[in-house]
Formats: sequence, structure tokens, C-alpha cells
Amino acid sequence: MKFSSIAIFFAVLVMLSPFARAQAGEHSRNVSNCLQLSESCDHAKLNPRQAAAVAAAQHERDLRDCKNGWSCDESKLTVPETRDVAEATRKRNVSDCLEGNISCNETRLTATELSANGDAARKRNFLHCKEGWDCDTTKLSPSETVLVNAATHERLVDACRAGWECDVSQLSNTEIKAVAAAALQRNLVSCMSGWGGRDRTSCDHAKLTAVEAVAVAHAEYGLNLSDCKNGWGPCDQAKLKQGDVAEVAQSRHQANYSACLQGDTSCDPAKLTPAEAKRVSAIPRASSLTTKDVQ
Repeated sequence: MKFSSIAIFFAVLVMLSPFARAQAGEHSRNVSNCLQLSESCDHAKLNPRQAAAVAAAQHERDLRDCKNGWSCDESKLTVPETRDVAEATRKRNVSDCLEGNISCNETRLTATELSANGDAARKRNFLHCKEGWDCDTTKLSPSETVLVNAATHERLVDACRAGWECDVSQLSNTEIKAVAAAALQRNLVSCMSGWGGRDRTSCDHAKLTAVEAVAVAHAEYGLNLSDCKNGWGPCDQAKLKQGDVAEVAQSRHQANYSACLQGDTSCDPAKLTPAEAKRVSAIPRASSLTTKDVQ
């Protein structure tokens, strides 16, 4: 009888073990959620030691939020912590003022801080004027005005050299010559690259020198030949040389054949030779081309 009771006890213990482990795991997760200040925390399931640890974590977060100027409950802070928060708030306001943030409250600055803030504001205004941003030019010193005017003129010269809208009347004779040279160089690049060279939208052949005109003509011939061979761009058949026509035809034929082999929709079956059509038809694939199309 005694042996039977012991066996039953161990059997019950074994059956309860998985349940006990599950309960322990759930409790451990709840403690972890509480320490992480998760909303899923069930405070009622914490023991006194765990509750104290969670309370300490909550207080630490509240203190951090107060120091950062975020929403917090200052009534829960100790006297030393309240002083620390006040000092952090003061330093943050000084930083906001020095950086020109709208959150700056100058009434909370000391005389020294107010003077430093004025210097920072003047430097910030000078930089804004120098870089062409909104600024108050009346607050510039004579030396700063000279520097700002020089920077403004330099931006004007750069704009003129780049071909942007600018007031050429404010340029010196040397600068005007430099701007004209830059314009000629831009025109040459446009003509050589084909950016408007063949449709005459941005290339002005009249502004090319004799040497440049020869180079541009050679470049345009190459670009036109390339367009004719690959089927891109505005191919001008009239500008092809006698030997180019057969080369272009062969290139276009080969491109069409490749398209048909790949099942591309640009394929024109009517342009295939019988042998090519047979090979294309023999390719096993789902395609919009049918045997009838290539025969």
C-alpha cells in the first residue's frame, strides 16, 4: 500500500511538471515585459522584489524623459533629480538659442549667454548672406558686406559660365570673355555628343571653328551610322556612305533574327530567311510567334 502511494505521488508530479514549466515561463515573460515597461505587463503577478525593480525602471525612464524635455511626471522626482532636470533644461535652451531654433527663450539666458547668443546670431546671418540664403544685410559689418558682395558676384559668374540665366552687365570684360569661351565649349560638347547636334536644337554649327566643324561632322557621321545599325535614334539613310548600306542592312537583319530567336515581340518573321524561320520554329517555348508566322 505504501509503495502504491509513493508511485501515485511521483506520477502526479510528472504530470504536473509540464504545466509548472509553462507557468514559470509565462511568469518569466511577464517579469521581462514589466522591466521593459511594456503595456502588456501584469503588475498583479509580480512579487515585492520584482515590483520594486519595475518601479525603479519606471522612475529611471521618467527621469530620462524629464531631462530630455519630453513628457514626464516631475512630481515623482527627488529634490536632487529636480535640480538636475532644471540644469538640463537650461543647457538645452542655451543650445537652442545658439543654433537659432525657434524654441529658444532668451529671457532665460544669463548676461554672458545672451552676449554669446548675439554673436552666434550675427555669424549665422553673415553665413546666410554669404551663401545666398535669406538674411538681413543691414546687420552686416563693413568687412562682412565686402565678403558677401564678393561671394554674390562669384555665384553670378558661375551661373553665367554654366549657361544659366544671369545679368551679364555686372561682369567685367575678362569675365565676359570667360563666359563666352565657356559657351563655345558647351556648344562643341553638345555637337560632338549628339545632344541636339543632329536635330539642331542645342548645337550651333555656325559657332564652330573649321577644325571643330570637321571633328563634329565625323562624330555626327559615326552617331548616324550607329543609329542606323541598331535601329535607335533618327537614322538618316541619305548620310550613309555606299559601303554602309549593306553593313546596316546586315546589322538590322541580324538584330531581327536574334529577336525572333529570343521570342521578342519586336521580331518581324517576314524578314527571316527560310533557314532562319525553320530554326526559330523549332525552338520549344511559349511564344507569340507561331509556325504560320515564320513560314
